[in-house]
Amino acid sequence: MIWLTLLLLFSLVATTWIGFRFLNHYRLITGTPTSLIRSAHQGYVEVIGHIQDGEGDILRAPLSNMECVWYRFKVEDLHEKKTGPVNSGESQQWFQVSDSSGTCLVDPNGARVKPDYTRTWHGNTLNPRDETYHHTNTTSRSLLTKELSGPRYRYTESLLMRHEKVYLLGQFRSVGGGRHVESVKDLTKEVITEWKANYTALLERFDENGDNKIDMKEWDAVQKAAAVEANERRRSQINSPSMHVMIAPNNPAQPYLISTLNEETLARRYGLYSLGCLVAITAEIYGLLYLWY
Repeated sequence: MIWLTLLLLFSLVATTWIGFRFLNHYRLITGTPTSLIRSAHQGYVEVIGHIQDGEGDILRAPLSNMECVWYRFKVEDLHEKKTGPVNSGESQQWFQVSDSSGTCLVDPNGARVKPDYTRTWHGNTLNPRDETYHHTNTTSRSLLTKELSGPRYRYTESLLMRHEKVYLLGQFRSVGGGRHVESVKDLTKEVITEWKANYTALLERFDENGDNKIDMKEWDAVQKAAAVEANERRRSQINSPSMHVMIAPNNPAQPYLISTLNEETLARRYGLYSLGCLVAITAEIYGLLYLWY
């Protein structure tokens, strides 16, 4: 009875924590207003747009070879007794999302990605892309054995693809466009530090008397040249175009969500999850009362 009580107490605490987490997700999804990318404030925001190209080269899903901007996959061995996938992975490449006002870069690292496209299928090779080759090198006897024993592997792949409508909830930041520009003094120090890292080049440029050291007069010339370079860098930063990014929030109470499910469906799911936790909590409390009373 003591062990069963401890198990129920642990389960009650865990279910309560998970339930409040789901409820917090539901509250943030339904309570955070949708912002346009161009006018979104700096901080935790909700954005709805359409997926554009990835930041780098074309991304292809490792199992299906389909073009995408993000993927998650796993391969499970159905004949192996141990649990867990034999192969799995998730892409970390940034991609772009645009709405009627602008475009932002999205970092999927740390996000709870909930795609609408998820496919599960079965096969007899570790990588389903090798399945054609595998079948062309099998005998009728081995094929009969496979039919009787069933497929060995189960593949699951989730994708985000170009032009899909996407829901984002995360930390929004804008850089460039004159934002967060350092002072000339700080930039001058930065330039001098860079030049000191290559002291040989510094001597070749500023050692006028050839004594292999920078004296006071030459050091003054270094500072003036660094100030000129700092002003050019600052001017370039001020004139640089604005770039908007969506990343994971630092606050663990603020979920980072990327989903091609619409906002209503996403909110309804988290609402049902929290309701399910409430039912489980009620059952666990009833079990504790039944054990001790």
